[in-house]
Amino acid sequence: MASIHKREGRPKPFFVFWREPGTKRLRRQAFATRREAEDYRDAVSQDLRRGIYVSPKPVPFGEWADGWLERRRPAVSPNTAAHYEWAIARLKAAFGPTPMQNLRAEQIESWQAQLLREGTLGRRSVQHLRVALGTILADARRKKVLYANPLEAVERFKVPRRELRCLTVEQLGALCEQAGRLYGILFLTQALCGLRTGEVLGLRWADLDLAGGRLFVRRQVVWRRKQDCTAGEPRWAFAEPKSEAGRRVVEVPPVLAPFLAAHRARQNGAATPEGLVFCTRQGTPLEGRNVRRRHFQPALKALGLSGIRPHDFRRTFIALHVEAGTHPKLVQERVGHSDVRMTMDTYAELAGKMALPAEQASRFNGLAAKALADPGEHLGNMRT
Repeated sequence: MASIHKREGRPKPFFVFWREPGTKRLRRQAFATRREAEDYRDAVSQDLRRGIYVSPKPVPFGEWADGWLERRRPAVSPNTAAHYEWAIARLKAAFGPTPMQNLRAEQIESWQAQLLREGTLGRRSVQHLRVALGTILADARRKKVLYANPLEAVERFKVPRRELRCLTVEQLGALCEQAGRLYGILFLTQALCGLRTGEVLGLRWADLDLAGGRLFVRRQVVWRRKQDCTAGEPRWAFAEPKSEAGRRVVEVPPVLAPFLAAHRARQNGAATPEGLVFCTRQGTPLEGRNVRRRHFQPALKALGLSGIRPHDFRRTFIALHVEAGTHPKLVQERVGHSDVRMTMDTYAELAGKMALPAEQASRFNGLAAKALADPGEHLGNMRT
């Protein structure tokens, strides 16, 4: 723990020495009187024993945020890293030189209120900044740079809930027909197998078992920014699925299998060095952004549809299973959600918008009828 040593001939002769946990770095603090030194020694010793010690050395927020990103970068996808860079650039503009230990809840709250008042960023974007800030501060707290996370005391604000959208079977059929042969089958595969864009673009023929009616999700395609690639290196790369739950097996509906088989027959003999199901003429992965801009959005526009995103194919997949009466846990496993609550948010909302199937409605009415075996007799005894 902390100890006191006196050094004669100094303006502040009483020195408190201690070693920081983790780094074991020797620290010291000088005081003019022994009483001050003893009080400080006791406080530091108590914090060390309780595991709540915070280094007195000021660490600028910008410096810590940059270091945090470099530590996180190898563990996240390029897109996630780019999102963190976007957030940190804006957070550093607000708190860059401020020492982490000096950040206060009211300072963060004022910054948050200013962003909401200006309206330059939408509420959802401000929420993303808040989440990034909270993650960085939580990391500093775990590393014993902060005693408490000031963001925990900052008032939250409401973010408008994004309207849940999905395609009807008629709209899905029209969209795929409008998109053409290759992209129509691609969109159909996303919607009927619940695949993310990166997953369907990373699908190889070796992952398909058309005879058995299933496919294996084993990877996704990620695209990096030019500045993140070395000279001559492709911007695309294969990566693990988004989460452990993302590595999964999904049924291929019998109605989809002939389309995929016909697509494979047309592709035979083409240059497909990666063995991809959907690829460019050179056999390299398609870029999701180009697929959306050049094929998905024009097809929507031609049909007079708006507000639909490629990710809504997954919601269409869930909607079809809701209508089919599939148990939510089974749907969760097929869409690759880590937590069933993520599935239930969509499942419950879609189920609430649908009419009760005739069989369930009849069964419910039969159960309800048991409560009033003789409606006339019961109603006559009820008080108004």
